[in-house]
Amino acid sequence: MNLLNRLPRKKWVGCLLALSLTASAQGANYISDDVTTFYRSGPGNQYRITGGIRSGTPVTVLKRNESTDYLQIRTPGGKTGWISSDLVSTGTSLAERFPKLEEKLQQNEASLAAQSEEIVALKQQNQTLSGENAGNAGKVASLEEEIVSLNRTINGMDESNLMRWFTYGGLVAFGGLLLGLMIPYLPKRRKRHDSW
Repeated sequence: MNLLNRLPRKKWVGCLLALSLTASAQGANYISDDVTTFYRSGPGNQYRITGGIRSGTPVTVLKRNESTDYLQIRTPGGKTGWISSDLVSTGTSLAERFPKLEEKLQQNEASLAAQSEEIVALKQQNQTLSGENAGNAGKVASLEEEIVSLNRTINGMDESNLMRWFTYGGLVAFGGLLLGLMIPYLPKRRKRHDSW
């Protein structure tokens, strides 16, 4: 008796399922974004398929079957059919939103690139201004030294002028004193007496 006959049937199916899951896990699979969903002639899976509609296509909901949770829809081409309500979403489809999102992404990337260029330009400008500031700081220091030197010169000139005025004042006072002492010794003129 071979090995397959010795294993119970449930264990044999379980082994095959485990092998298939291991094989499928090795390579990632995905379903294409461009999927076609089929609609039927009536509100349930037992009705025949009457057409297909691509994902993201806008449809008009005509009515709902509460017992089967199927919706009767009208396609943009005017065809009607029934589809499960979990396959219909409200709002804007991804097919419509995706181009807008791509456009917004491109705008954001362009804005980011412009901001990066502006940042580089501002950094260069900052470096230039830093160099100018360093040069200006040297000029300011030189001017401050010149101001201190001029203040010293002015202070020296003030002292010199003060000494000069004291000297002139002293000479004038001394001259006045000498003149005052000499006047009494000067010969006096006699007054003429004219008689008429």
